[in-house]
Amino acid sequence: MALEEEQLNGRIASVLNELARSSGWVAREELWNALRGPRTKPDVLITRRDAPPIVIENEYRPASAVYDDCMKSIGRDLNPDVANDDGTVNAVFAMRSPLSLRDCDTADEARRMLMEGEPIEYAVYQGDAERHVRFPSDGFITGGVRDFFQFIRPASESEDAIAAAVKALERGTRDAAVRLVQHTRNMNVGAEIAQTLRQPWPAQMSAAPKTTAERRQRQADRTAREQTARMCVAIIINALAYQQTLAGHEGIRDLERVRGETEHKLLDKRAVIAEWENILAVNYWPIFHIARRLILIIPPLIVLDILPYMVEAADAIREAMRQNDVAGTAFQRLIADRQTLATYYTRPESAVLAAHLAIPDDLDWGNADTLKDYRIADYACGTGGLALAAYQRVRDLHRAHGGDPDAVHAHMMEKSLTACDIMPAAVHLTSSLLSSVAPNVRYEGTRCVLYPYGGVRRLGADGLPMTDDDGAPVFEKDRNGAPLVDVGSLELLDTNAVQFQSVIPLSGQTVVGAAGARVMVDMPPLSQDLVIMNPPFTTPTNHAADHADTKNPAFAAFSTTNEEQDAMSAKVKRLSRGTVGDGYAGLGSQFSAIADKMVKPGGHIALILPISSMLGGSYDGRAVRSWQKLRRMLAENYDDMTVVAVAKPTTEESAFSADTNIAEAIIIARRLREDERGSRTARFVNLLERPATKLAAQEVASAVRAAAAKLAEVGDSAEITVGLDEIGFVSLERVDPLAKWTAARIANVDLFRAAKGVASGSLRLPQRITPVPIPTVKMGEVGEVGPVHRRFLSAFSKRNSVNAGSEYPFLWNHDKQRAPKTQDKMLTPPDSSGRIKRGKEKEADALWNRASRLHVNMDFQFNANATAAAFTRMRTGGGRAWPNFKMESVELEKATCVWLNGTLGIIGYWLESNRTQNGRGGTTVTAIPNIPTLDFPALPPERLAAAVRIFDDLSEKTMLPANESYRDEVRQELDRRLLTEVLALDAAAVEQLEILRNQWCMEPTVVGGKGTGIE
Repeated sequence: MALEEEQLNGRIASVLNELARSSGWVAREELWNALRGPRTKPDVLITRRDAPPIVIENEYRPASAVYDDCMKSIGRDLNPDVANDDGTVNAVFAMRSPLSLRDCDTADEARRMLMEGEPIEYAVYQGDAERHVRFPSDGFITGGVRDFFQFIRPASESEDAIAAAVKALERGTRDAAVRLVQHTRNMNVGAEIAQTLRQPWPAQMSAAPKTTAERRQRQADRTAREQTARMCVAIIINALAYQQTLAGHEGIRDLERVRGETEHKLLDKRAVIAEWENILAVNYWPIFHIARRLILIIPPLIVLDILPYMVEAADAIREAMRQNDVAGTAFQRLIADRQTLATYYTRPESAVLAAHLAIPDDLDWGNADTLKDYRIADYACGTGGLALAAYQRVRDLHRAHGGDPDAVHAHMMEKSLTACDIMPAAVHLTSSLLSSVAPNVRYEGTRCVLYPYGGVRRLGADGLPMTDDDGAPVFEKDRNGAPLVDVGSLELLDTNAVQFQSVIPLSGQTVVGAAGARVMVDMPPLSQDLVIMNPPFTTPTNHAADHADTKNPAFAAFSTTNEEQDAMSAKVKRLSRGTVGDGYAGLGSQFSAIADKMVKPGGHIALILPISSMLGGSYDGRAVRSWQKLRRMLAENYDDMTVVAVAKPTTEESAFSADTNIAEAIIIARRLREDERGSRTARFVNLLERPATKLAAQEVASAVRAAAAKLAEVGDSAEITVGLDEIGFVSLERVDPLAKWTAARIANVDLFRAAKGVASGSLRLPQRITPVPIPTVKMGEVGEVGPVHRRFLSAFSKRNSVNAGSEYPFLWNHDKQRAPKTQDKMLTPPDSSGRIKRGKEKEADALWNRASRLHVNMDFQFNANATAAAFTRMRTGGGRAWPNFKMESVELEKATCVWLNGTLGIIGYWLESNRTQNGRGGTTVTAIPNIPTLDFPALPPERLAAAVRIFDDLSEKTMLPANESYRDEVRQELDRRLLTEVLALDAAAVEQLEILRNQWCMEPTVVGGKGTGIE
């Protein structure tokens, strides 16, 4: 006898109630008149504490009417007479049950099958009947009932409500901050606030600015004051909203009740502080202590003026902040020093993606001890989004397996969750976010640590920081008179410490316990199950425009002096010895070293780093440089690696952080145990789009896991789908400790395979089953890269003039010549000349012996430049953009120039390039030797002669930018002759190469958002 749908709906509701018993959800089936309006009977209705209701419409496959059923409920209000609740249904779930459940003999058998993971199919409609979206947009997601239960929470969150809450917080913050700045213009209040928050508060200019520079400085000062004021106000708003959330718990009063019990029925500074002191007597010190300090600084009349704006904003965000990083989304815009620190806010959806991919789901998550013993750390926590996503993930896993995560929340806050930063606001916000998942649970302290940064303050006899006669702080010096400095979480790089601690003196700022006591937090190495970070990525150089006036941008936050910056840089360099921390790769590599130091064997790291972490750095046969150190560490000490990147034309669309203009990768890896041997493989996930919501991120992570499970051996790839939506591909690749990991940020897996084949000497052409063997080698095997341009400048003085009689011609200016049509021919003239400096004759002679006619493009902008290599008629010194590459003969240099400007050569260059910027692939002098080229020295003389003829015939013909090769007749002729005359391939290969050429021209990192690609 078939099981009726009504009976199955009852069992679905029963299973959901069992899974949700600790979350305050109630699922009921077949409830007539549950919704207002036309008579309806939702298959399953779920009402939730402090959240909108949701509806599930279930049918057996093929479920042809499930869409119509969903539309009957979406956007309708609950009938409070029936449901004893209220709210609007903004999410309706369409479920397709398998016929195996229909064929059960009893409803209890169906329930058992559901609990054991019988696959069901589901999708969600979000919005209302007139305006709704479906996820996935096509098809259904397949999973067990536990998967469906975890799908419900993010799917039922209203994106509109979240966006409205963020806007309300930003509006309230702006309005209150403007008034705070106006009121404190002639007071020292702003400076006190700034000191508390470690933020700038420049003094007002005494006179009206007269010059452009003064006007710019005045505007910059105004912006800095406003940002600091907004941060102050936002912290207070966050505390007010948290107070509203706690109202009714342990006697805590909401704002309306506090107002009503004042003498004049007026909410003022005294009333707010009095209630916060009541709250602090209970708990929640990490949340309220800094907000209380800030409001104490502000005079009462000013508080009275700005408080209504803050209360209004707090009420507007109260509900949304329960499940969302609302405050963090706004906070990212308030940190004045974040450009200097290069700390960019992690998008909530990116945080969810990283957490779901990094945290194993095969642990005994139903056991409370598994959750309690799972240690999570973020040593550059920022607004706390990554720590929150990781914590929510382990809580959800525990709940889905029958546990009650609230029962161990206090333990997690006190023992298991570590978050560190150098900004008081960041530590405050992270504490708030982690606490908010169970706001009514009391705990005794946290592991949210505020690390000191900059000069070490000298302490007086009373233990308080000293000031000089002018009120300026006094800093400690070493025996040589250099400043003693702290470097934030980077102190954890110390390899000599027996035990790692926050090492903050009692007079400094540190983690704060429940009653305000200062707590020392132990930081033992190899102690964390998950280290998850989006670390700062500033470098110690000041070449970028943003840092042109900064001596050392990596340590320039909080107005540190040049002397302090030098001392901090030296200290970090010293601490980084023996680690992957590399000053050339920026602070990201040093925080990666901390992750490696702190994660336990068998634990995971999850890092959001610039895509150059995969594509930058190099090994030139002599030394490992920059990001190559990180890749070597991962290949040798880690396994179970996943690298996630987004293949979009612009770097903004390819970033997992907000507001950064650098493409990024999520790198996840498990540290090997002592008795384990790694596979030296990694799964490379290339997404066509960055997940747009937390729901999408969660399901993308699940789809990635499912696709990766299909990869049996190196070279396998699998399409990633959510429902029927194609979202990217995953491939299993060998990872070399001494080579770039080039499989990241690629949209077309077939193009990637072809490019890999070019490098390995096995050309894979479209429509040809059998690869074509071609004799390719690395450029370093057939020639020698020339000196870095700075070496030439050490022995030659530069002259901008050049002619046929110039003794030492150069390409120093070539990257600036004839813009924008730069590098459009293979043959190029010198643009400058040099003269040997007095006393540098021997050095100059040695350098000139490394000059050549062949030059390689170091900064190949695919959508603007035509050539990957250029040739000069006479031996010419290389410049910054065009270093030399010297071979044994002029003929070999001509032939190699032809190869590098053909489609196969450009694809080989592209694969080895650092594809960090839009439509651009950079390389370095140390990386050029790894670019693949045809092995011309090994070819028969007639083949080499054919390549030379191609050069002679085409070298002065103008080519289009490389991304327009699909319509470039010159490059196509070069390709045809290279295939037929040099490689001796047939006419079919020419047609097949056209397909490959088109694939490359369509690749997002080649197009770079420019409207010159293939339609």
